[in-house]
Amino acid sequence: MAVKAMKRVVIFVLCLLLILSGCSKESSLYITKENGMHTASFLAMDTVMSFSIISRNAEKNMQKAYEQIVAYDAAFSAHSEDSEVSEANHSSGNSIHVSDELAEQINTALKVSKMTDGAFDITVLPLMKLWGFYNRNYTVPDETSIANTIKLIGYEKIRLEDNMLYMKEGIQIDLGAVSKGFAGQKAAQLLMDLGVDSGMLSLGGNMQVFGLNSYDSVWNIAIQDPYDESAYVGIIHNTDCSIITSGSYQRYFEENDKIYHHIIDPHTGYPAESGLVSVTIIADDGTYADALSTGLFVTGLDKAVEIWKEYQDFEAVFITENNTIYITEGLIDKFTSSSEAYTFEYIYK
Repeated sequence: MAVKAMKRVVIFVLCLLLILSGCSKESSLYITKENGMHTASFLAMDTVMSFSIISRNAEKNMQKAYEQIVAYDAAFSAHSEDSEVSEANHSSGNSIHVSDELAEQINTALKVSKMTDGAFDITVLPLMKLWGFYNRNYTVPDETSIANTIKLIGYEKIRLEDNMLYMKEGIQIDLGAVSKGFAGQKAAQLLMDLGVDSGMLSLGGNMQVFGLNSYDSVWNIAIQDPYDESAYVGIIHNTDCSIITSGSYQRYFEENDKIYHHIIDPHTGYPAESGLVSVTIIADDGTYADALSTGLFVTGLDKAVEIWKEYQDFEAVFITENNTIYITEGLIDKFTSSSEAYTFEYIYK
């Protein structure tokens, strides 16, 4: 089933690429309509994205949200030499003035870094490059290279005061673990400001929902089964929030019969081995949820639960390697299980 599902995904992406390549430069969107809901699909931030909204001026409104995301992609990608993030990386060792949008993301990232004792860290870019996750030239580094690279890692080596950013010499940041959550929330807010009452935005699996769906109920968001791309483990029923998942199954490579995934533990320099395979965060703020999903994946279940109990401003679904799914108390009435392959347990404050 997993192989068939992968083939269907590949075929869908290829078809979408062909469709989008034929769209006019003015729109750059592939838009469909069903049951009063408009859905737009497009490519941005190195992934397939989609908007589904209910609006009289759907196409015009989605075009504006799309243009905003494209602008964010250009500004905050560490892959582009012309981006604001690359400019900041080239300025390490000196102070540089950054935009409000970049400052907002960095501030949230630093907050989550402190919450997780550095399990989340946007200065991990040198390690991502070392492992080949930056350019997809995957390799397993030797211990000496990892030890030397870790010297360039550490959120405490960043200082942000108002919009003045200072990073120690050699420090490089990557916003890949926050930018989609940030872009999703900002796009949703833009649509609401334009008068859109209801929408579901999928940014490479990062979900942002608001209002009610076409059936006048909250949105139903499925959580993928980490071991079967054609199945899901449960459904979250919610709205006016971000629902963001990080998992070891999303990006990985295999070498000598061992799998190496892309979520690097900043403390060890190796892919995190926390006992978790998937973490889904539900929160009001998309940037916060995005960062937390990665950070709590690295901390592991016990520390993640401690953080949830301490801050009480997010809910979560944790899937462990031993096929147990832990669901935080606030989701008791908002989660429906859909798999007999897992044991489900609730976490209470």
